[in-house]
Amino acid sequence: MSLSGQEEEEEEQQHVQDEQFESNEEEYETETDSEDEDDDDIDEPKLRYRRVGASVKEILDKDTASTLRVSDKFVALGTHWGAVHILDFEGNVIKSFKTHSATVNDISIDKSDEFVASASDDGNVFIYALYTSEIQQFNYKRPVKSVALDPDYARKKTRQFVSGGMAEQLIMSEKGWLGNKDVVLHANEGPIYAIQWRNNFIAWANDTGVKIYDTNTNIRITYIDRPEGSPRADLYKCRMCWKNDVTLLIGWADTVKVAVIKPKLHPVQGQPSHFVEITTIFQTDYIISGIAPFNDTLMLLSYFMDEEDEENQHGRKRLAAKPELHIINADNEEISADVLALHGYEHYQANDYVLEFLMEEDMFYVMGPKDLIAARSRDEDDHIEWLLEHEKFGEALNAVRLAVNSKKFSQDQIGQTYLNWLITEKRYEEAAKNCPEILMNDKSLWEDWVFKFTELGELRAVAPYIPIRDPQLSSTVYEIALAWFLKSDHKALRDTIRKWPKTLYNLSNVIVAVEDYKKKDKDDQVLLECLADLYTYNNQPDKAIEYNLRLRRPNAFELIQEYNMFDAVKDKAILLMEFDQHLLENEENNTTKPSKMPAVQLLVKNTDAIPPEKVVKQLSRHRKFLHIYLDALFDRDHHLGFEFHDTQVELYAEYDYPKLLEFLRASHYISLEKAFKVCEKRDLVPEMVFILGRMGDNKKALMLIIERLGDVQRAIDFAKEQKDDDLWEDLLTYSMDKPKFIRGLLENVGTEIEPLRLIQRIPDNLEIPGLKDALLKILQDYNLQMSLHEGCEKILVSDSVFLADKMYKAHKRGVNCNQEMLCSICDEPVFDETNVEDIPNSIIFFCRHAYHEQCLIPDTNIESQQEGQPGSLASKVNQSALLKSSRNMGCPLCREQAAGGNAFVNRMKSTKRGVVRGRVSPRADSIRSFGTVH
Repeated sequence: MSLSGQEEEEEEQQHVQDEQFESNEEEYETETDSEDEDDDDIDEPKLRYRRVGASVKEILDKDTASTLRVSDKFVALGTHWGAVHILDFEGNVIKSFKTHSATVNDISIDKSDEFVASASDDGNVFIYALYTSEIQQFNYKRPVKSVALDPDYARKKTRQFVSGGMAEQLIMSEKGWLGNKDVVLHANEGPIYAIQWRNNFIAWANDTGVKIYDTNTNIRITYIDRPEGSPRADLYKCRMCWKNDVTLLIGWADTVKVAVIKPKLHPVQGQPSHFVEITTIFQTDYIISGIAPFNDTLMLLSYFMDEEDEENQHGRKRLAAKPELHIINADNEEISADVLALHGYEHYQANDYVLEFLMEEDMFYVMGPKDLIAARSRDEDDHIEWLLEHEKFGEALNAVRLAVNSKKFSQDQIGQTYLNWLITEKRYEEAAKNCPEILMNDKSLWEDWVFKFTELGELRAVAPYIPIRDPQLSSTVYEIALAWFLKSDHKALRDTIRKWPKTLYNLSNVIVAVEDYKKKDKDDQVLLECLADLYTYNNQPDKAIEYNLRLRRPNAFELIQEYNMFDAVKDKAILLMEFDQHLLENEENNTTKPSKMPAVQLLVKNTDAIPPEKVVKQLSRHRKFLHIYLDALFDRDHHLGFEFHDTQVELYAEYDYPKLLEFLRASHYISLEKAFKVCEKRDLVPEMVFILGRMGDNKKALMLIIERLGDVQRAIDFAKEQKDDDLWEDLLTYSMDKPKFIRGLLENVGTEIEPLRLIQRIPDNLEIPGLKDALLKILQDYNLQMSLHEGCEKILVSDSVFLADKMYKAHKRGVNCNQEMLCSICDEPVFDETNVEDIPNSIIFFCRHAYHEQCLIPDTNIESQQEGQPGSLASKVNQSALLKSSRNMGCPLCREQAAGGNAFVNRMKSTKRGVVRGRVSPRADSIRSFGTVH
């Protein structure tokens, strides 16, 4: 099989590889440091293992593996019979080279995967071209233990490689002009057992330690010594590998070192341009048979001797324990340890094992003389499978949800397994809680699981999670759930009815079932709530109201108003008032007035549907409820229920006395005689005084105030309110022998009565406490009154002068005239330029209404009074006096319009229309101007 064919079938082989990586305890066994497989704290392994089969099994049945090397495209396996086999990753032979006559100690592959080199105890190094038939042989006469090709061997013409072995020399061979030439880079420090070449750095190990050589400068960079007290180098050879271009991992005997190559800041010519820093060093309790990088950790292949099998008396060698793969983190702590069951492990030494890796794919190969184990980083499916095996179904479900490339498991499959496991463990609440995320929108699955919970008697657990849309299940499922709740949990039934939309199930069927069940316990409050809600949802408000009122539910009032169900409650006034009382008793602060409660407000706001007469009749035996209702009715409208105002007087006196006087003042429908008897019976003096005042018996009312209340201020206020001089006289007469009343009158009479009238009537030698202060107050009040009077008088004089001056200036003001002005009575022009001599006298007001003098004052012959000396001062004075004495000094038109008509003007027009005025000589006083008078 060619390499090109292997590349073409890569995808198919990957699928086969995934299948073969499944664990099989008959072929391969892994163990953890924990011996208890049932321990919940067991850690998940980091790797997945498989035994490489195919051609490998046939090869190792006849031969023994000695070394191994892995590249991106194939695996190269060397044997003790001197063969080199090129294998694919499944173990199938691609090519085989049988050129050596002894054990193959080392194999090297160039970076391009085109050439493979092998070193053997027969002293030969062979370099094989994989895509041609070229094979090169180099004989070094002594056993060669290691070889390394230049990473760019296929691209460079020099064709360099280094080798070393029992000759104790590190030899670089390269192609020159005259053939191959060998250059000894280092010698005489013991056999060389390991060589690793990365870019321009070559690392090798001999008996003394590890050296690193720079091919660019041809100078050795550093020397890393062998740990003190280490066992023989030939028994436990050094294991090395490059993690990256500058990091070298070294495992030698029981010590691990990590060396990092760093450039020098100021290199000197002729000296190394780099230096090496040991960043990590630690010791293990086992022999290291291999080392490899694994992400940010280290992987070590360990070798143990079986401590229980001591060397016996016949000198038989101790048997070896199973090799182990350890993963060490950055803190040098072991985080994983897997025991590998390789065939024949008991008889092998530490040098018999090889650990190789393919970093790009996190693939690892562990080689034993008779076995080849492949390990790889666990993928999503491996993780999920491990969780399922250890019954960690919840974590497995979360993992499959996050998985991107899972090929073996589905969320539905694991979810169903998880739910079944929870049910088996009787963790019903947890199972129900996970149903929405697992079942999602699968209607049939939801119905199956609801029925399953019902059969188990655990429907309550899943009820809150039953979907009501996306998906919506069949109505049968919802009705079964409700029926189960009806038999087992009434509160859950109530909560579910309120939560589920009414369209999910047949309301009538559920109502019938609940009604039948209620017959067993008619006082079950929860069932009453269910029926109230169901009847409401089923558009049967008349039945819903009955249950709501019995349950004292506030939404009863909303139902009544929403569905206009006043006829259904007009005979339930007592039930409604009891409902209000219940709400008041349960109120925390108890600050709401009884008349403001919802039931009584419902009654008073809908008096058309629920007449007050009907309500009063029902409440007649419940006087407290009657008072609350009538009080709310009166607050809403003083005229509603006026026929019950006499009853209300008694109710206010009994239940709300502070509001009685306010009611008496506001009501105009009470019988004063009945009200007085009620107040007299209860000895309510202030109310009796008010009623007597309303009845006109002021004297008796005053006597009640004086004799019963002894309140001088109230007596004075009453007298002021009645404005009756005889009442004042009675008050003065009664007070003359009572110093307290006299002082009160002196302090409060004000302007109602003359102080002198009171003072003159005070008896001589009567001792009145505080008389001096009272008299001083009277004098002060009088002085203040006089001062106010004088101030007001000054203000009035000032205002009168100002207004008179303003009127004078207004009268002197001219009026703008034009030729288009017409007499407002005769509609004739006031001015005529063509006939100046015939212009009659005219009067123009400030409102710009103009009149002929004859039209405005038709019954006075003014001209006859001016015939003697027209235009003289005397004639003007006479004319002005005549006009001022006229009763029509105001503008008739403005007065008429202000009065709301124009009858005067029309009357004058009809009188003057058609009358021809005689010619009048022009005079200087032909135009008069007056202000408008309204």
